[in-house]
Amino acid sequence: MNPVPAIVFGIGFGYILYRVGALDYHNIINTLRLKDLTIAKFMLFSVAISAVGIFGLRTLGLVSLDLIPTNPWANLAGGLIFGVGFALSGYCPGTSIGAWAEGKKDAGYTILGGLLGVLVYTLLQQAGLLQFSGTNFGEISLIDLLPFNAFTTAVLFSVMLGGLVYAMDYWDEKRRAQRNEGGV
Repeated sequence: MNPVPAIVFGIGFGYILYRVGALDYHNIINTLRLKDLTIAKFMLFSVAISAVGIFGLRTLGLVSLDLIPTNPWANLAGGLIFGVGFALSGYCPGTSIGAWAEGKKDAGYTILGGLLGVLVYTLLQQAGLLQFSGTNFGEISLIDLLPFNAFTTAVLFSVMLGGLVYAMDYWDEKRRAQRNEGGV
């Protein structure tokens, strides 16, 4: 597998994160507090574009997607670890790398904490202390549950996300106008 396209796309996405303000701790916190939805709208738009792109390439046979088994307890554990790290640091993995590249030292600590978390989780799992095998649902995805092919599902999903972004933009602009008028 050639890593060059992934590196190029990663750097490009990092630059876009920088331009939209997603590497700034205060912008992230304002998004989580629902005070400024710019980052949330950008991320939803990114998911929509990526879904159409990835499943379009899959439909053309240019990429293959490997699914890992769906395991609710493991997903819950991973989500809790991610959520606690995000809540404590104000960065997710992608934004922490971008912020670190921008020179923000706190992001470096977030990266180290994430790597330490991965190491501890891996060691506990290998030691048999984290067993999630009883809840393995196999390889399932949203596409398996719907009567459409993968690309159609991605397009429909993206249209729904586009509607959500539009509604969020309307709500965000309305709140800004109220704030400027001396309201909320």
